[in-house]
Amino acid sequence: MNYGAIWKSDWFIGAIISFLFLAAYAGDFSLFRKLEFTFYDLAMQANTHPSRGDIVLLDFDTPGKDKIKQQQLLAEGIHKLSDAGALYIATDLLFSEPAGTGPNSLTQAVQKSGNTLMPIFFQPGSSTSALPDYIKSAAIKQINRADSATPPVSAATLHYPYRELAGAAAGLGLMSITRDSDNIVRSEPLIIAYAGQLFPSMSLALAAKIRNIPLQDLRINLGLDIELGAANIATDAQGSVSPSFYNTFPTYALPDLLSGKIPASLFTDKIILISANTETGNRFSTPLAEGVSPGLFTAQVLESMLNGEVIKRPGWAHAIEVALLILFACYLTFLLPKTGAKAAAVISLVLLTLVLSCSFILLTGELLWIQTVSAGLLLCTGHIIFALKEYLHIKEHAQSAVSNPDETNKMLGLSFQSQNMLEKAFEKFLICPLDQDMLSILYDLALAFERKRQYAEAVSVYQHMAKYDNAYKDIQMRMISANNSKDTVAGGDSSIGLSTILRSGDTIPTLGRYEIISELGKGAMGTVYLGRDPKINRQVAIKTMALSQEFEATELEEVKERFFHEAEIAGMLNHPNIVTIFDAGDEHDLAYIAMEYLNGIDLVPYTKKGKLLPLSTALKISAKVAEALQYAHDHGVIHRDIKPANIMILKNKTVKVTDFGIAHINDSSKTKAGVVLGTPSYMSPEQLSGKTLDGRSDLFSLGVMLYELACGERPFRGESIAKLMYKIAKEPHISALKHNPQLPVSVSILIDQLLAKKVDLRIATASEALLRIQQCLREIGKQEGSQ
Repeated sequence: MNYGAIWKSDWFIGAIISFLFLAAYAGDFSLFRKLEFTFYDLAMQANTHPSRGDIVLLDFDTPGKDKIKQQQLLAEGIHKLSDAGALYIATDLLFSEPAGTGPNSLTQAVQKSGNTLMPIFFQPGSSTSALPDYIKSAAIKQINRADSATPPVSAATLHYPYRELAGAAAGLGLMSITRDSDNIVRSEPLIIAYAGQLFPSMSLALAAKIRNIPLQDLRINLGLDIELGAANIATDAQGSVSPSFYNTFPTYALPDLLSGKIPASLFTDKIILISANTETGNRFSTPLAEGVSPGLFTAQVLESMLNGEVIKRPGWAHAIEVALLILFACYLTFLLPKTGAKAAAVISLVLLTLVLSCSFILLTGELLWIQTVSAGLLLCTGHIIFALKEYLHIKEHAQSAVSNPDETNKMLGLSFQSQNMLEKAFEKFLICPLDQDMLSILYDLALAFERKRQYAEAVSVYQHMAKYDNAYKDIQMRMISANNSKDTVAGGDSSIGLSTILRSGDTIPTLGRYEIISELGKGAMGTVYLGRDPKINRQVAIKTMALSQEFEATELEEVKERFFHEAEIAGMLNHPNIVTIFDAGDEHDLAYIAMEYLNGIDLVPYTKKGKLLPLSTALKISAKVAEALQYAHDHGVIHRDIKPANIMILKNKTVKVTDFGIAHINDSSKTKAGVVLGTPSYMSPEQLSGKTLDGRSDLFSLGVMLYELACGERPFRGESIAKLMYKIAKEPHISALKHNPQLPVSVSILIDQLLAKKVDLRIATASEALLRIQQCLREIGKQEGSQ
């Protein structure tokens, strides 16, 4: 067994990477945990929103360590808040000893208010001492313990208010915080265990008061949730909740309330949290901010619970995370090594984006935290390692090729061939010594030359191969066939070569990067083929033009330049009723335009009497043509060849205007015999006379087409092209009503105005023509409705 080959194999590398990541995930690796926390914090920052305004924060500037002064000011504040009708009051100020008695003492103020809760602070650890009975009374009584439940957070010591103050308070709540491993606070334990009893957090105690639920009715389902009346607050295994974060809470200063600077009415029916803002030792960081007080974090947790917006880690989250790790492990081990570099990069990027975006949406939209960053890191790490391995493999082969000139020339030739630079490829292959491997490469090159109609070059390749093995495959028959095709194409249209290859069925011809599938038809200036773009497997229509057959050598370069300029302009047009141009190019003396393949029929069959479309249908088609023309005119493009043959009706009833940009060559270029290309039947008078054109020329052509669709006759006829052109330029057309007496007068008038010989008397824009067509359609609809 070749163990050296195994450890270098792709599946082994993928398996090792996957195993390490699965082990790190199972062991709660600190880097993974830090990245998951970072992703969580970003989601929380992106999902913040204002609070409802029911919870108000009061900052209390504590005067040094003077506890008597602190208690006096707090008592005065509680009096004012209680008199103003505050719903509940809570504070994070802890007083272990009384400071004065009487009606103005803190104990009296708390007792009189009847709605003030006081804090308890704890230090994590195992409890070692008993509590006084007045503190034990604040413990939760109803606890459902499951054998598999994780014990809640426990306290080593508790710091609580003095007896009188605790007895006067409406409740007690824990306000210490627990930090994650990166020292950020993201959750709060709603319950703390001490000496075998569970005590509520301040936020839980307040939520119970707000929902009118006595402490003895609170039910704790350890490791699952807390029953808060009809609501169930989902917790983690230790009874903690992770709140949503709110970016604003109404915040005021207690001295401003005491001095009357702010009215006490602001606190009516509000939940007030009084927080000491000088106790910097109690400040901490959250995903949203630094320097957060216990009171502010309590407000975040309380608001989340009241709104039902706590973040949950569902029981199935762990299974999903492990499944994702296994899925990506299988992808890295079995699929990625067999996929090309570009395809692998796309697949990996899509998978990474999909997983992280789904996790982000679940966290911000559904408040479900599924930790997918570890799986994403596995995907990225594995992809980078395999890409590096592939790079080193290519570099190793490149170095080998440098030391072997024949191998270098072969690789260069193959590179040129992949870029369709066939002549350069043949130059490199000629340097290489002939062998069986080289014959296979040369045979493919000869076929590529044939597909490109470069038959002379194909013959040269076959002759070179015959020097080594003249019986290799079918090169003798192909040499004869290529010679015959070379002679045929040399004496005729360049497109004959494409058609010849198609008929032979031996190989698939190409034009540019497109494979030619079949011939669709012939036009005035070339052949139209059905093609396929192999890069994206899309069918296209390819119009070809043998420029050297149609134009003199002196004007060939100018025509070619204008051909591609017009194709470029047409390619910029993006409208649902205009055929889409994808590409244009030339190969040898054959220019081509690749465009959207239209599965339908043109309007020519519907211009004959007996096969006319309903008038309303003809008008609707004309309306779509007018929309397309207006869009083109707005972009500075004039069609110049609007006629039924250039209007396609697809199987889904979509109307498409074709041949944008090609007609410009038709209307100004000459054939070898000096005849204007294309039929002039649809040309405007100014187009025939060679004047500067604008969009109104297309509207004249639209009028001719609409006349023909409505009557089955053309408005202008002549025994010769010269007479026809004279009639278009000088003589009025026969009224459409003469050919079709049933034609509505409004349609006849519209046609007359479109066919006005003087440009200034014609309908000015395609938009105006569209409005007139729609008006005709409404009149026809009213007539049909009244019958």
